[in-house]
Amino acid sequence: MAMTDCKLTHDRFAVVDVNNHWRDAKEYPPPRSAKMLMIDKKLGVAVLGSWRDADGWTHWAPLPTFKRDDV
Repeated sequence: MAMTDCKLTHDRFAVVDVNNHWRDAKEYPPPRSAKMLMIDKKLGVAVLGSWRDADGWTHWAPLPTFKRDDV
């Protein structure tokens, strides 16, 4: 990812990757009992945790990984 893919939000509280988007839980059901990022689109606050339908999250994203070293 080039730094041009990242930008500060308008309030400068977060850095976002403009090519990485939240997955709609209705369109792409998340795996249960696995750690992921979750968000309620209306509230706009992301958390790290495990998905439960009863919690009211609307979107999710997998955790990032490290690049494999070219050896």
